[in-house]
Amino acid sequence: MVKTEVKTETLDDITVKDIKHRRVVSSADVLDRKFKRTVLCVARPSYLLSLLERSSTRSNYLKRLPKILREMLRQRNWREASGVLSVLMQGTMRDGYPSMNRLKYEAQIQILSHLQPDKNNVEEIARIYDTWIGKIGKQHKEERLLVWFEQICHLLEHGMEKEAEYAAIGMMRSRDLGNLPRTNLFIGITCYRLWYRKYSKELEPKNADCSDSISNMSKSGSGVMAECSARNESVYSVESACSVRNESEASVGNHEVNSDDSSTRDSGSVVEVKVKLENVKVEETPQHFTEPPRIYASSEENEETLKDGVAFDPTVIQIIGDMNPWLLPLKPPEDPDYHGKIVNDSYYKDAVEYLRLTMQSPRYVSLAALHPLVQLLLIGGRVDEAMKVVEEMCNKVHDIKPFRIRAAMKEKFHDNSDELAKCYEDIIKIDPNCVATLKKLIEMSKEDGYSRESLIEMIALHVEASFPEPEIWKEFAEMLILFFEHVDEDRMSVCFNGSREEGYQQTYSVRYNPTPRMFTDKSWTLRAKWWLNRHFSPEILETEMKKLEAEHKNGDLEMLRLISFKAACASRLYGPEFGYVTKVYGLLENCRNNIQNMCMFEDDSNNIGMLETGRNSLELFNFVRRHRQNWNRIYNLE
Repeated sequence: MVKTEVKTETLDDITVKDIKHRRVVSSADVLDRKFKRTVLCVARPSYLLSLLERSSTRSNYLKRLPKILREMLRQRNWREASGVLSVLMQGTMRDGYPSMNRLKYEAQIQILSHLQPDKNNVEEIARIYDTWIGKIGKQHKEERLLVWFEQICHLLEHGMEKEAEYAAIGMMRSRDLGNLPRTNLFIGITCYRLWYRKYSKELEPKNADCSDSISNMSKSGSGVMAECSARNESVYSVESACSVRNESEASVGNHEVNSDDSSTRDSGSVVEVKVKLENVKVEETPQHFTEPPRIYASSEENEETLKDGVAFDPTVIQIIGDMNPWLLPLKPPEDPDYHGKIVNDSYYKDAVEYLRLTMQSPRYVSLAALHPLVQLLLIGGRVDEAMKVVEEMCNKVHDIKPFRIRAAMKEKFHDNSDELAKCYEDIIKIDPNCVATLKKLIEMSKEDGYSRESLIEMIALHVEASFPEPEIWKEFAEMLILFFEHVDEDRMSVCFNGSREEGYQQTYSVRYNPTPRMFTDKSWTLRAKWWLNRHFSPEILETEMKKLEAEHKNGDLEMLRLISFKAACASRLYGPEFGYVTKVYGLLENCRNNIQNMCMFEDDSNNIGMLETGRNSLELFNFVRRHRQNWNRIYNLE
């Protein structure tokens, strides 16, 4: 009984102590706390995120904010976007995901550039890049390297060559980034750009467009990796939402379109855009040197190779200067002293060496280095080495660019029609839509005796992949009729009958196959069936007739030429009584009759234009009639 009383007294003491320590909050304190919270919400919008539940509402807001920011940037509402960006920055301060960082810092750079257009923001944007690089974790090496190169391109764009060289040196000396395959590519492109800026007067661009593209090459620096980066476009990327960035080929010779945003800049007072970044530590600060060291310390053997490997040949230099601008927009100097000066420069040697190292990298990286390396080798007169590099790349990848470069170089340096035709065929097999290459093969068939059978196959690939222009259909029809006229010996077969015993005379029979052998292949049969719906269906003809009526009012015969040449091809493939052929032939026949009725008014000056149109229609009628006279057809598919 005594123990129970002691316990009761102890509980009473605890209750009394709790009552003494409990704080009584007055209504005035509650109102004051609510007022301070309201003021804080107005002053710092991101404070609202801390009041929300992390599991539901806060996460939903964080998912919506990037979409809202991208929409604001797309609409060019820079002031509203700066407010949304401020909230997003505070709400995702500890988020190290690369795509989110790219959205935030690219948006910050764009907002700063548009809201303060008259201010020189080069150094401030460079500091934003420093902060961005510091926010990327070491596990995201590829993203960190890409942002670092974007900073270098920004510095080059604004004429800060020394700072760009320091940044490239820091990239090379970084333990985490020095062994990445794309590091050599970025350093090589940086040296290329520094070399060009140093000798821009000696390297005269071939035209004004090339000069503009060269001077603005660094603007597309971040787009260099469009063809060599394995990184997928993120949903948070500003590029996919508000800017159309050209895909660069990592070449000085890319033609870019630089949009002028001055008409879309906001007027009025400048809004402060700086976003406070708390607890942000930049992992690596740029190193400064009194004398910048060489980016690539080449050995004496490599230096001798670059210096004395190829003697100056004025004929080769002149040919290089006349090359297609898309391949080589720069014109090397014809003076031997100037040429030796630019080729023996340290930047040139560094660029060549680093791009050579890049060619040993994976395909998606080495492909981006091909074009600039070929340009440097051509300027240095190293034609054989450039061709060797291109040939190796053609064997490594199935991409259109190395094959185009190979064809352009063979046009200038290797006068072999068979090899050149093989280059053109490889281009069409990869890109059947290439009309220019197909026209070159057509010219070769007329001048150099290019095989008609091979040309028909190349035209068929083009017809499969596109809707050809009238001239292609015309050449297709002409090739078909020439091919039929010159392959009669291939369509004959001799069969021997009887035995060779004495007293029996051996006999034989001759069989004639009206269809050439190449058209009996299964692939051609499938083509013919598919073309019935793709090019010669009643729906296609009806659409073409409507366009023809609209063009007829303006006196344009382009659509009439198209359907006439298509009908000539269809007559060879499906026979003269094919539906498409008969309808087009009937239309042309009516045009011929109208011309005959108008001949009596030939002296009338008002009908001169109509008579000229009628004569052209008469030529098309004769063309189709000549092809309809063929009694044979290849496929019976109706």
